[in-house]
Amino acid sequence: MKKMVLLGAFVASAFMANAQTAGKIFVGDNQGKPMQLGSDKNMNTVLEATKAYNAVDHDAEVALWSDEFIKTGGENHKKSMATLKSVTNKPMAMLPIKIQGSSGEIVMVQSTEERVFKNGSKQNLNLFELFYFDKAGKISNLQQYVNIPATNEFGKTSGGKYISSKPGSESDGSSLQFSNRGEIAAMENLAKAYNAMDVQGFTSLMADELTIEGFDGSKVKLTKDMIPAIFAQYKSLDWKLGLILPFKLTNTDPASGIMVYSTEKRVLKDGTVWDKDLMELFGFNLAGKIDSITQFSREKTKK
Repeated sequence: MKKMVLLGAFVASAFMANAQTAGKIFVGDNQGKPMQLGSDKNMNTVLEATKAYNAVDHDAEVALWSDEFIKTGGENHKKSMATLKSVTNKPMAMLPIKIQGSSGEIVMVQSTEERVFKNGSKQNLNLFELFYFDKAGKISNLQQYVNIPATNEFGKTSGGKYISSKPGSESDGSSLQFSNRGEIAAMENLAKAYNAMDVQGFTSLMADELTIEGFDGSKVKLTKDMIPAIFAQYKSLDWKLGLILPFKLTNTDPASGIMVYSTEKRVLKDGTVWDKDLMELFGFNLAGKIDSITQFSREKTKK
């Protein structure tokens, strides 16, 4: 962190020494143009906005915004501020710059931030932000880049612990992280196909062989050609998803496990009714297909 602050000071001193231009834009309409120092006026506006933010004063902060920025982001900012009990943003370094020939400016800010929410949660962040100013001196946009400290209460990219049945194995003690390879949509589509007893829709989401460890301790291996016979024994199926949690072991291949809480009611053609609460673990292989299901069940909670 100290190195970043010193780097910012070095960049600022380089600008001052040259009093001309430095750097280069590599993309967009301003591609190829250099940058030069901006004004302290806009830097002071950011400090004023920070003061209002730390006071959890939405109106005072957005008074420094352009009309267009208020229109596009004001309502969301108000809702976000309403969740805060307190917030402390501490700027560490600021550098106002502008693209040569542009009437707008950008203030780059490095800071730390502590948030305490009304619901009791706490959050610590390291921030790097770009405040964009229009020619009228109003904040017209904000881009924020976040580094989450390891000690933060929530929002980390990994956490938890996997305790292997084989102590000392490579995966034993690994943390977990969210997976995002379309597993949620796949589970929703699986439920839709299952309830409709849509063989094609169901099998399109499964691997060539599906291993199911049932709630009763049974273990079966299903192939796609076995699915029609399974659906054929039912009069109706009603599987309602309640929670979908996709995760994988940190720093491993993309194969993932999806924890799903649900309720399911099966009505067989002979009149038998099976009605349970379920907790299931769906395994997604490297190809993104479901290749395993481990199931736990209980009688539905009485209301």
